Amino acid sequence: MDVTEGIVMFLITAMVVGVPLFGLTLRFSLKPLVEAFIRLKEAQHGGMEVRLLRERVAHLERVLEVHGLMDDPLPRALRSSAPEHLPAVASLKGRERV
Repeated sequence: MDVTEGIVMFLITAMVVGVPLFGLTLRFSLKPLVEAFIRLKEAQHGGMEVRLLRERVAHLERVLEVHGLMDDPLPRALRSSAPEHLPAVASLKGRERV
């Protein structure tokens, strides 16, 4: 075996074994960074969605108050911090259908 064959066999072996190992090393080292970046982007977009949803719920509550469909309207301070106080079942006696 001459020097050229030895170098070629070494390079082929290094590529067959080294490239997958290098790829796995990169994958495991970059995966936490990529996941953190994705969560950051989701959190930025999620904040806007939550704000829009709060505005929509506030608008719907105002519409219900105008039509007299809310049993006991909560003060503004309580409404934004405790939405779980809304009644689960509202009685419909004497109410106008919308």
